[in-house]
Amino acid sequence: MAEDTRIPQPLSLIAHPYVMGTRSPHPFNFRFGDGTRALFAEDQAPKAVRSVFNDVEVKFIEDADEPREQRMGTGNDTYFLYAGDQMARTLLQNIRLAEVVAEARGRGRIPIASIGICSSALGMVGGIGDAQGSIGMVWFDCHTDAHTPETSPNGFFDGMPVSIIAGQCWENYRRKIPGFREIPEDRIVSVGLQSLFDSHGPTQQRTVGTLVHKPTIEALGFQGAMINALDDLRKRCDQVYVHIDADVLDTSVLSASALVSSGGLAPGEVAHSLDWIAERFEILAVAFSAFDPHADPRGCGVLVPLVRHAALAAAKSRASRTSAWGSDRG
Repeated sequence: MAEDTRIPQPLSLIAHPYVMGTRSPHPFNFRFGDGTRALFAEDQAPKAVRSVFNDVEVKFIEDADEPREQRMGTGNDTYFLYAGDQMARTLLQNIRLAEVVAEARGRGRIPIASIGICSSALGMVGGIGDAQGSIGMVWFDCHTDAHTPETSPNGFFDGMPVSIIAGQCWENYRRKIPGFREIPEDRIVSVGLQSLFDSHGPTQQRTVGTLVHKPTIEALGFQGAMINALDDLRKRCDQVYVHIDADVLDTSVLSASALVSSGGLAPGEVAHSLDWIAERFEILAVAFSAFDPHADPRGCGVLVPLVRHAALAAAKSRASRTSAWGSDRG
């Protein structure tokens, strides 16, 4: 029998097909849940990842729907989550995602997720909260996602996850998520942000963290800007969560949704960035978000190789910390 040369590092592919608290199409017709299902269908990312890893499990989170009345609380603060309440459903779904990510890590597995929309990053951050030491975040996105309720022009919750993770708003809400630890602004790198320079994009956007965007890229080149930002981040932490919103890619490559701007990154730039991150940090988890397969038929063809590359980079980053592919460190 031929020797299995695939990497033995165990991976969990976690699909979280929710958008603003529901799996149904949003009134704005955001169909990112369909993107999660398409990307993690057996013949897509799981097949590609299994070609290089010999221990890959796929977990679809299907038990956080709104019709079920759920009871949660901390201490004496117990309350009900009612069907139909978007914020309550979003919280419940982030709690469930945090539990699944933490459980995978507890078994020594690396979580690579496909999440419907960016606010699900709150559950990802909760799920890695067991890590020892300081954690940073590298956030790839067309948008800044850094508003607060006070600065948002429209109150759009999914325009706030970076600020929430940085501990700048929604304090009681975020702390309901098990394991959640804030990641201070000086440990956040935001990459892409092309909507800041789109004349048709949002007119008001707030930023958080070190920025790798058009001005820094024009001054230093993409590689120079990324490496400068990562080297600076390395002074404050040695572990990171990596978030990749599909709309960070240039529209010539992929129009991931209706909310895109030109001037984004090439897939190769994202792949190289994952390698540079892996050289400097342990990648605790990676999540891909906000891909609508109805918006552009190229989606899986572009994103599947990036999911595979992210898995390889995360495994390499762990191996460099433990000096062996087969470590079961959580």
